[in-house]
Amino acid sequence: MKKHKTNTHARLLSGNTQRFKGIAGYTLIELMIAMVLGLFLMVGVFQLNASNKKTSRLQDSLTETQKNGRFSIDTISYAIKTAGYSGFYLDLSSGVENILNTPTDVSWDVSKPLSGYNNVNNADTYGGVTGFVQGTDVLLLKGMSQKSVPVLSHAAQDTLVVATDNAFAAGDILVVSDLDQASVFQVSTAAIAGSQTTLGIVTGGATPGNMANLANNYNVQAEVGKLETRMFYIKNGLNGRPSLFKTTLFNNSGVAQLQEIELASNISNLQVVYSLDTNGDKVIDAKQNAASIVDWNQVIGATIALLVESNNDNVMPEKTSFSFDEAQATFTRDATASATADRRLKRVFRAYIPLRNRVL
Repeated sequence: MKKHKTNTHARLLSGNTQRFKGIAGYTLIELMIAMVLGLFLMVGVFQLNASNKKTSRLQDSLTETQKNGRFSIDTISYAIKTAGYSGFYLDLSSGVENILNTPTDVSWDVSKPLSGYNNVNNADTYGGVTGFVQGTDVLLLKGMSQKSVPVLSHAAQDTLVVATDNAFAAGDILVVSDLDQASVFQVSTAAIAGSQTTLGIVTGGATPGNMANLANNYNVQAEVGKLETRMFYIKNGLNGRPSLFKTTLFNNSGVAQLQEIELASNISNLQVVYSLDTNGDKVIDAKQNAASIVDWNQVIGATIALLVESNNDNVMPEKTSFSFDEAQATFTRDATASATADRRLKRVFRAYIPLRNRVL
């Protein structure tokens, strides 16, 4: 009886052993292989994610620089094309009666519809603006607004009656012109009555004020519009990096002054090379920077070069820097990066713009 029980117990143990053998676990080697494979998989995922982020940063930087560069070039190009516009009159640069108290002030000196300054310093001041980025150029443009209105009458030298479609106010600096003459003055008073505005033009007055009454006489064949002064330059913007700025002539409660606006961020350099016609045949005879030009009225066009950078650093695989090549009127990459170089994406935008009033 005992022997039977023993045999039965042995058979039970043998059956359990066979079941355990069928569900044996992983070995240590198998676990290590699985961990290594998992590690490789995780590394691949991380690398893919890093690559996607890098590609995304590069694409965002390309879009950013393209947008800022094209907008800046288009804005400056339009301002250059319209520089010197004076309505019916040929060109603001010659024969214009300027009765302002300070007619040679850069803010309203119409004898130079296009001018500039080469490689300015941080402490330089032009038109009340200072703080420029060292070594960049300043471009200064003037012209009559194309939003002009007709002159209705000019019965007295101290008044000018115009249509009220584009209302003027005391302190505005205006240009009035016909086929034979043009004048620049500051409005002393502006009285609107129905469809017409009577502009008072008296001596003295607010900045800059007038030193005399108008000597030229105008009739219904003349038109009048605001004087537009636009200056483009590079300063540090709101993000602390170089940006493209523009100033416009602004009437501040009767006082004429330049008001600056930040146009586009991350524009690190602006350079201008001017094209000159020295013999009056409307063909380019020379190209010079602003410091070399003696007669600004010989300028018939300008080549604008902008160096645009991405806002983010560490976009490119290596540090890069660019220098301006005046002979080619463009920026070229330095063979050896400068000490202040970074890994931002940098792009060059360049355009030649003719002055319409001098080449047509």
